[in-house]
Amino acid sequence: MKINYLLLFMMLSFLLACEGERIDFSIINRSVKVNAYIDGVKTRATNDSWSEGDAIGIYMITAGEALSAESVLAKNVKYITQGDASFSPSTIAHDMKFPMDGSNVDFIAYYPYGTIGTDFGYSLNVTDQSNQTAIDVMYSNNVFSKNSANPHIDLQFSHKLSKLVFNFTSIVAETDLSGLEARLVDFNPRGKLLLTDGSITSTSTKEDILLKVATDGKMGEAIVIPTLDLTNKKLIIEHGLNGYEYDFSTAENISNFDSGFKYTFNLTLDPTEIVSVSAVATILPWSEGPTETAILNKKYDTYQLVGAGTQEDPYTIADARKLSPLNGVWVKGYIVGYYNTAKFDSFLNDLSDPETVKDTSLAMAASPDETSGANTFPIQLPANAIRDALNLKTNPENLGTEVKIKGNIGTYYGTIGMPNVSGYEIVADSQ
Repeated sequence: MKINYLLLFMMLSFLLACEGERIDFSIINRSVKVNAYIDGVKTRATNDSWSEGDAIGIYMITAGEALSAESVLAKNVKYITQGDASFSPSTIAHDMKFPMDGSNVDFIAYYPYGTIGTDFGYSLNVTDQSNQTAIDVMYSNNVFSKNSANPHIDLQFSHKLSKLVFNFTSIVAETDLSGLEARLVDFNPRGKLLLTDGSITSTSTKEDILLKVATDGKMGEAIVIPTLDLTNKKLIIEHGLNGYEYDFSTAENISNFDSGFKYTFNLTLDPTEIVSVSAVATILPWSEGPTETAILNKKYDTYQLVGAGTQEDPYTIADARKLSPLNGVWVKGYIVGYYNTAKFDSFLNDLSDPETVKDTSLAMAASPDETSGANTFPIQLPANAIRDALNLKTNPENLGTEVKIKGNIGTYYGTIGMPNVSGYEIVADSQ
């Protein structure tokens, strides 16, 4: 095959030379060489550079014309990167070529690669915030009048959505914010990016959007569709028994969320009093900078406690999950098994082989028939009379027994449990 191409090239060169025409060797390799950069801090949602496998979609159109079915010379070609600014065709079929005649062309591109409608619209959906790089939509239309004489193009991408960042602290010192949940209310999570002009539109359907919250509960973030009106838009925060509400329309310096901007809110949670609240926050480009702070007072109770945490009136398993961390309280439930490793998903209730049963911990649950480790409440058994009396290795008859356990509620075995036990009581009518 290589020999055939060489012979064809030599024959064409000979014929053209015989006709007295000069051969322009610059058009022999017409593949477009692509580099891509990002405005601002040159970051998407989480990284400071492109990641391996990131893919962009590119349109090549006749120079000076708007994007249309008539002007398109290369349609939604897929280029990918190994993690740097250089992008290459995903397949041979996506190898974009400059026109043979050397005429000028313009380029329009977007990220991340996807399906484009007949109206050159790219569908937006930010309901799932778990992978923010997948919804950090960007657009490029900065490359004009290029041809095969200079095949390298540098695409400059700009963020098209808005980013909201929330830093959470508590007014109560040493408060553990793990388990904090937050959601945006009355937002439009779906819309469209039009590649013709880079404009963003949204649908009229409004939904709640769950923030992506750090494990320690100290930071949450969301990428949202830009909006001109913050009326009725709120942030709802729930932590343990306490609920908080922030009304975006009360912000003094912000009246809308603009395309390509990041808005940072430093929010301090005050669980000591239920009052209405307003707050102030500053608008920032999609980069770091100074912000203002706000205190959010407790707005409502998220859960009504069943027990009181005493030996006479112990907390339920559901109570305990809402109260972590808390020290020196009583919790009531049923002994339903044990754990094979230091993770709740290793839960077992098979006692047929006593040699394999662990005696250092118990699995407690709200029902004696519980079979899912995710619904259990791990109990650490100290090496003393408590372990001797309760462990299932030497006391298999305890399976299904209702007990009251005293200790500290906190993180244990990867979930909420009781890592420090100081007392117990077997409920008399459970055996």
